[in-house]
Amino acid sequence: MGEGFARRRAWLIGGIAAAIVVIAGGALWAVQGDSTPAASPTPPPSSATPSPTASAGQAVCTAKLVVTNQWDGGFQGNVVITAAAPLSSWTVTVPLGKAVVNDAWNTDLAVGATGPAPASGLDYNSTVAAGAGAEFGFVADGTPPAEGPIECTGVATGPVPTSSPSPLATPPTYTSQSGVRSPTDDDWLHTDGNRIVDADGNPVWLTGANWYGFNLEQRVLNGLQAANLDDLMDQIASRGINVIRVPVATELLLEWRDGKAKIPGAVNTAMNPDLAGKNTLEVFDALLADAKDRGVKIIVDVHSAEVDDAGHLYPVWYRGEVSTADFVAAWKWMASRYKDDDTIIGFDLKNEPHGQPSEDLRAVWDGGKSANNWRHAAELAGNAVLKINPHLLVFVEGIEATPKTGTSFGSTDNGDYDFGWWGGNLRMADDFPVRLNVPNQLVYSPHDYGPLVYDQPYFQKPFTAQTLRAEVWEPNWLFLHDDGTAPLMIGEWGGRLGQDARQDKWMTALRDLIVSEHLAYTFWCLNPESGDTGGLFADGWQSWDEKKYALLKPALWQDRDGKFVSLDHVTALPGGVSISEYYAAGNPAPE
Repeated sequence: MGEGFARRRAWLIGGIAAAIVVIAGGALWAVQGDSTPAASPTPPPSSATPSPTASAGQAVCTAKLVVTNQWDGGFQGNVVITAAAPLSSWTVTVPLGKAVVNDAWNTDLAVGATGPAPASGLDYNSTVAAGAGAEFGFVADGTPPAEGPIECTGVATGPVPTSSPSPLATPPTYTSQSGVRSPTDDDWLHTDGNRIVDADGNPVWLTGANWYGFNLEQRVLNGLQAANLDDLMDQIASRGINVIRVPVATELLLEWRDGKAKIPGAVNTAMNPDLAGKNTLEVFDALLADAKDRGVKIIVDVHSAEVDDAGHLYPVWYRGEVSTADFVAAWKWMASRYKDDDTIIGFDLKNEPHGQPSEDLRAVWDGGKSANNWRHAAELAGNAVLKINPHLLVFVEGIEATPKTGTSFGSTDNGDYDFGWWGGNLRMADDFPVRLNVPNQLVYSPHDYGPLVYDQPYFQKPFTAQTLRAEVWEPNWLFLHDDGTAPLMIGEWGGRLGQDARQDKWMTALRDLIVSEHLAYTFWCLNPESGDTGGLFADGWQSWDEKKYALLKPALWQDRDGKFVSLDHVTALPGGVSISEYYAAGNPAPE
């Protein structure tokens, strides 16, 4: 392999059913899931006297077609139906032209359909109240049709209302286990230059850690086989971790979307009786509830295309039966399901795109739209989720190898490239920045490791914190922070201590850079099973690696009294303070 080769870790492994509430155009929408719903829509009450129906000539529904994604040879479409009158059923005509449907959800639109094709609701989304709506999607091969209104007919069970729909309810309030009442929509974040800020423009500091397991074949967090989820979350939150990056797989998200979530076998139900009988999606939601109770936020990370213990080693975001269209669709489903819950503050679109010039498959980054162009894929996914929830932070990692000045990705000579850690080379973001349709939501997210993960050439000679900054961090990613282009979140860094002086020196230097610049980060990792890094928890999940935690602690967001700061405006970390309390007490902004 070339001298820039960055070998990464091999880990040691020790239906949505609910309706999603979507606000659109001032109406309250009940958009059903993709498989068997948790609760069937309530049918209109029976009455001895039939309800009046819509008058002849009145449109009982409208429909709009939107092309949500497009690639060479195909596209994804989404149709939103709005009921003017209460409906017992609806049918739209999809103007496919010569395109051919190869998948559809929330509708009976036939696979293989072409031309003007009828599409109706299923048993759980055919009945729609006046002023409410339904939604379905499909994927087709061919050229997409024009976007806009399409034909909609329906069977009305009542008149078209003459008054406007009732005003929307006040945003919901969540009551934690400790009795704290907190809105679920007041903690969304955005960016301002190179800072992440809250809705009031106050800088916040994401100081978190990774907790993997959902991305593995077990499809659930590691640690639940050895400890209680509530107890683990108490420890994580009380030690100042204010955000958790949770790796998943696109395949897992599609299982959740399609109502095919499995019952995990890696949960000790004697220790976790509340999780007995719960499927993987329900365990994920239990994690969210525990995080919410403790003022902890979540960043979801697609770590691999397939559920695979070694899936992170594959260089791109598509693999096997998981296509780029699936990658985008899975993220859209997540955005829709959790759009009204600010516990999930953002999506890390894909972990560590990589690949070397001499390899057949590698991620590239330039102005093109090739299948392996990571910048293009990140824009597709990022814009798709922001269209659903414009408040999400979108985290975009780098790649491994980028061409030096005067060369291009067409070269297969390693000498023509600058190398970085997988996901850690963001040099191309200077000339080819990621373009999102919603401004101020982009965060670049490099990864960085020490010599115990891979002995990079710069670790094989004397180095200092200053030479690391000047020769490695600045050219690969720190320039984006220094010139105010966008904030950085170091999505992974960490490792073992006390085994190699160079490792300890690197980790201390990066920790000090994080503190001095108040860079956001999620430390790798909580899991002690991580083979080449270890975890913040010691083996067995019963105690902590106190030496490693002592190194990390100065980089955890604290007020002037040493209390840890949550990313919630109302709910504090256990023993800590909330964002509101932090600023009310006159603490300095982390900048």
